[in-house]
Amino acid sequence: MPHAEQTADAPRFMPLAEYQAPAMPTRDTFQILATRARELLRRGPPEPLVADTRLRRSTLDMLDTAAPPPACGPLIDELQASLSDWLNDPAPEETSRLIVLPPGDRDRVVARWAERYGHALCEAPARDELLAPAHDPLPEPDGDGVLVIPALEDWFVRHQSGLALIRALLVFIQRSERRIVVGCNSWAWQYLVRAVHADTVLCAPIIFQPFDAERLRQWFSRIAATGDSQSLRFLDARSGDDILAEDDDRAHDRLCSLAARSQGIPWVAWRLWRQSLRRHIPDQDDADTPAEDDQTLWLTDLDEFSLPGRNGDDSLLALHALLIHGPLPPAWLDRLLPSNGASKGLSGMLNAGIVERHDDGRLACAPAAYPTIRAGLATAGFPTAAI
Repeated sequence: MPHAEQTADAPRFMPLAEYQAPAMPTRDTFQILATRARELLRRGPPEPLVADTRLRRSTLDMLDTAAPPPACGPLIDELQASLSDWLNDPAPEETSRLIVLPPGDRDRVVARWAERYGHALCEAPARDELLAPAHDPLPEPDGDGVLVIPALEDWFVRHQSGLALIRALLVFIQRSERRIVVGCNSWAWQYLVRAVHADTVLCAPIIFQPFDAERLRQWFSRIAATGDSQSLRFLDARSGDDILAEDDDRAHDRLCSLAARSQGIPWVAWRLWRQSLRRHIPDQDDADTPAEDDQTLWLTDLDEFSLPGRNGDDSLLALHALLIHGPLPPAWLDRLLPSNGASKGLSGMLNAGIVERHDDGRLACAPAAYPTIRAGLATAGFPTAAI
């Protein structure tokens, strides 16, 4: 089996219900805030070791070297390790497995796993077909090996006529004797449990183990040790500390904060990390700056996002639809919202980095902004996914 040697010690996926996002550094949060407030009032904000005016965003080439895509990290190997016993069981009690992942999985982890290990893929039809008044029975896919449905969210739309095909697919899964692996967006899964009782057909979902500060350090260290980036250093712009140093007894506070801010989601942490990297711009007096400084990247404060203040409810409706369905064309977003006004705030959210436009014109929630979006929806009373 390909890559089998990489999966023996890989962390296993865990039940979704047991997922716990990493916490901020263990000191009491209120005490930290109070201490910082007193310090700011007494002496003002601390001066960073490298002023932000002397830092600039790294070139894309250097960023791709230092933090290259894809952002799925080691999840493909971990998924294989998690499913290997079930795949090798000659008579498993359940013939299906459900993998639930947070939004923003641009690398399609479940599909890439299927491709790497030679499993058959069953992709959804074009979205325009999902509102057809009637559907022919689903054809039985050829073969008898493992069948993978990588994105259950692509099989429905949140519309009065958009659930017929997902119901037919669930009946097919329930009746099939093949082993079936299903991937699903966590927000779509929450909706399908309520709308079509999908949890009565599929088993309890599993998810990757959260990426805490130590997992992030190990992953980013592996990224930094590949290709031409062996000599790259990642330093804290305020303290000058080596963020990925192995000789430190504890994970750097920057990584602890990154793990908590990203809620342990690797592609969110990867994008926040990538956006926070800068390269030093020497002053004119620094003409003799050592050449090795070109191999130093500085980590600045993590980007902050804020949701629009005006028409907030309408904007949140649009964001909620994008989390459930994934990337959507603007015209489709209008069809799935209760009023055309719900999408009027998209231009502001695009400018703020809350929403991204893909090369094909589809709109999606920006992975780096996902924790802010999720918190905003929860505060406004929207039903929120487990992660």
